[in-house]
Amino acid sequence: MDITNAVVGTVSSSSYSDKTKSTDFYDGSTKTQDGATGNEAFWTVKWDDWHGLYYDVPIFAAVIDTLACWAVGKGLKCKNKKDEDVLKKIMGWGKDDFNSLIENLTRVMLCGGDSFAEIVKDKAGRLTNLKPLNPSSLKVVVNPHGIISKYQQTLSGQVSNFDKKKIFHLCWDRLADEIHGKPYAERVQPIIKQIKQLGEDLSLRFHMIVKPVRLFAANTDDQTTLTSTEAKLKLGYEKCDIIVIPEGTLEAKDLGNIPNAQDAIEYYNFLMRLFVSSCNVPEVILGWGEKSTEATSKIIYLAFQQRIERIQKFLEEQIRLQLGIELNFEFPASLEPMMTETQAQGNAPFAKETPKIETPAKDNEKAGKINNVMKK
Repeated sequence: MDITNAVVGTVSSSSYSDKTKSTDFYDGSTKTQDGATGNEAFWTVKWDDWHGLYYDVPIFAAVIDTLACWAVGKGLKCKNKKDEDVLKKIMGWGKDDFNSLIENLTRVMLCGGDSFAEIVKDKAGRLTNLKPLNPSSLKVVVNPHGIISKYQQTLSGQVSNFDKKKIFHLCWDRLADEIHGKPYAERVQPIIKQIKQLGEDLSLRFHMIVKPVRLFAANTDDQTTLTSTEAKLKLGYEKCDIIVIPEGTLEAKDLGNIPNAQDAIEYYNFLMRLFVSSCNVPEVILGWGEKSTEATSKIIYLAFQQRIERIQKFLEEQIRLQLGIELNFEFPASLEPMMTETQAQGNAPFAKETPKIETPAKDNEKAGKINNVMKK
């Protein structure tokens, strides 16, 4: 057959004109909004899934714990003594204090998007307790206009309805008219899967350096002899003992060399950085960050502080709106006073000299002195 009769395919020619249209490239996605539908709608947090990631992935748990811990900070300060006395009596499940209870609800809120607690009041309508609830047991019920009408709890097949004023509900990063918050777990789940998979692959790779897969070439095909030899080899391998065999009857070979793992390690580090950045928690906050200088660490810390203060402001406002208590969470430690002092001493890394602006009177005074000198 002549080579000139060859036919050039055109199946993938479209990828040359616009590569983003090829199936090999990400071309965006669509997401239906979980908002008002014109009918009564329900939402239940996929808590079992998100709690699974928190339970199974230590770095994810560390990020959520860090955000919640910093949000509560050094604790709360009430604006009046009456509210302070009320909060001191709140014990959650019986052993909580208000700080630990809010930290718990904040962890659940950040991890799963929403957290809930039952508001307990006495006959006079005074707040007496907040009892954390399992998010997966609750349904948020909204009316046709997307406004919360009630909450439904299902326990052991029994359904209970709660007035919306009886549930303390933290809904984080709500978008548009959605009827739920945005879980950190959902956002970083694809990255977590890659980290876990690569971590397991690396673990297996380094394990094979210590205990490599080994082939033994025997000079017999007798099954009984092979079975007996295999048993002896396993026994010696397990007991780390010597095995004596006749010369020339057996030859050991490793199943290939373990390739350099440096590329995989670098990719693993890249995924970790992508993960913590996606969670808005800098590496230096988690206790590591080899390539960060002192100056850049300060700027990173200040950026992180804005995120924490945003969470604190959210918690303060929700407590005021839902519980009627005004308080403030004290930020753990701020760099602002130290950086202000450094700038005052003229040692700030990004300090600039303020130009001296002469007033017209000063300019005239200088001009007069020059004229006097010239006359002399």
